[in-house]
Amino acid sequence: MPIYRMNIHKCSSSLVFCALILAILFILGCGKESYEDGKIGITIKKIGSDLNDRWSLKGVIVETVKPGSTADNRIRAGELISYIIDERQIANKKDFRNALGDALKEDKKAILRISKVVSALNPDDLGIMVKPDPEERGVLVFDVNPGSKADKVGIKLNTVIYTIDGTPVKNVEQYNQEISQKLLSSGKVTINLAREIVAPKISKVGIEEEDGGGKGVVVKKLEMLEVEGSPASMEGIKEGDLITHVIDEMSIVDIKSYKKAMKKASEADRVIFKRGELGGIKLTLIDALGEIGDTRAVEPLIKALLSNDRWIRRSAAKSLASMNDPRIIQPLIAHLPEASEPDPEVRRSAAEALAKMQPLEAIEPLALALRDSSLGVRLLAGYALGRIGEPATAVLIQARQDPDSKVRDIAVATLGAVGGKVVKEELKKVLEDQNEESTVKLTAIQALYKIGDPESIAVLKKIETTGDPRISAFIKELLGEESPSM
Repeated sequence: MPIYRMNIHKCSSSLVFCALILAILFILGCGKESYEDGKIGITIKKIGSDLNDRWSLKGVIVETVKPGSTADNRIRAGELISYIIDERQIANKKDFRNALGDALKEDKKAILRISKVVSALNPDDLGIMVKPDPEERGVLVFDVNPGSKADKVGIKLNTVIYTIDGTPVKNVEQYNQEISQKLLSSGKVTINLAREIVAPKISKVGIEEEDGGGKGVVVKKLEMLEVEGSPASMEGIKEGDLITHVIDEMSIVDIKSYKKAMKKASEADRVIFKRGELGGIKLTLIDALGEIGDTRAVEPLIKALLSNDRWIRRSAAKSLASMNDPRIIQPLIAHLPEASEPDPEVRRSAAEALAKMQPLEAIEPLALALRDSSLGVRLLAGYALGRIGEPATAVLIQARQDPDSKVRDIAVATLGAVGGKVVKEELKKVLEDQNEESTVKLTAIQALYKIGDPESIAVLKKIETTGDPRISAFIKELLGEESPSM
């Protein structure tokens, strides 16, 4: 039985423009033809050609949702379905051949989920950087260091990473945590990612596969079908990779294509309904308001922060972060606590904006954000407190006593950015604390080195001769570099 995941984001709007879009959609754009899908509990309606031509919208509109159905509370009336995604888990060669053949049949495209085992000393050695995936499948690779371990195993730009050693990664912070822990503990990691294959038929994909013990199929051999390679080799697929899933993204343009896609997806393990351009109209408008930078855009953007749609809040917060208007301070402070704002991307934008504006009223909320579950938010909160400077000293010293060493570490690093006599005394206490973790002490050493006055350097030289050998070696390495200005 397929698992239906409704992945369409609503366009609930505080902006008149989007309300007009919806009004046009229902009053002018929808034709009379409709279809009731009793299996998941929705009635869909086609988009009229007038609206299709005017707005270039493709898909079908959800007219009604049956209470208590599969779709209830997952999809709402008025939303646009532009793709139905059929995802099949592979157990053996037969599964693979059937699923891949079905996916290539219509549009000559298929997405393969592949597990690659990568050996690396640490995340830097791995050599990739990721960013949030707008469709919440995992995270997206946006940078690959040439010659890195990731590059050598065929990980490419714009790759979706689904899992790390079988653990789903839904955001950048979770990815960073998982990848660091796995590489630290074993020196290798299994990354499950997606690559798109374009080929007219299976024989042109360029893969010779063998059963993978019920977990998928293993790439036994890559066939070089053309001078430049094959679709599989061009997409970074390597011998030994494990193919775990075949995904077919089926474009929906009318009711007929919807019915056909749902029939095809009846054999899938999971079916995803993908949002179309309707939500993007509003997000594009909000982004544009931020780019304009006009003070008249402030109030609409602040109102957009109140949306129940986190994509709209993300876009609004990002736009506000580029502005410098005192009216945005309190709304952003209100979206900084994790208890009131569940989306880490919104909290991150709030912290970034407050770092630029340096308002004193943000000191306490930023101090609380040092305990955020998102590493990115914690780091930006520390950066903001450092930018505020001396007025933030007291909350940073208090955070230095936090039970969580990660919070203490950021607080100590931020104290180094603030500087001053009180800060130097606190950093000396960190180094003298027999119970403090070595990572926090190393951060304190870097903070004193950053301050760089004769008193701070003298403290470091003293610790170098009397401290832990590892810490002494770190100080010696620091002081052996170009001396800081005094």
